[in-house]
Amino acid sequence: MGILVFIVFSMALTLGIVIVYLNARRLSGDNWEALVARIQPVPFEDLEKVALDHLQPQGSQLLIEPEELWKLVGGFDGLKRMRQNADLIIQLAAHVRRWNFDESVVVAERIRQDTVMLKRALFKIQIQMLFSMRKLHVPFYVHQAASSYYLMTRRVLALYQTNQFVLYPRLTEVL
Repeated sequence: MGILVFIVFSMALTLGIVIVYLNARRLSGDNWEALVARIQPVPFEDLEKVALDHLQPQGSQLLIEPEELWKLVGGFDGLKRMRQNADLIIQLAAHVRRWNFDESVVVAERIRQDTVMLKRALFKIQIQMLFSMRKLHVPFYVHQAASSYYLMTRRVLALYQTNQFVLYPRLTEVL
């Protein structure tokens, strides 16, 4: 029985590694313009308002009501766009390795960690909305998702501003 579990686990792990490798290879083959062209628009000013409400608490911490919070991030569509953009932002950070390997690796890892937090929050939102569980927690996860996405965009823009000022204006337009 133990050998069967080991074989199944090994096959699942191998399949997972192959899928990650193929996705990484597909994304790394894209040039910079192709990556930027695939970024979905997200209402940044509204997203920034939500993120800063979470990251920089003020005296009154109940300024944004849950309905307004949901509207500011663009609802399910806005959250879906953030999720789609997350992997592209990691690739944009990794693209800087041509000019500054050390910094790009560190920033790409920070963005990857932000992406994990974003995807975890989005997953929890989907589960709770699907099963009508504790909808009270959904605004907290929306704050986490918005904050993670905000940090990702700030990190990649700062990286480009420092290392590739020629591409920076185009990236600011898209993000």
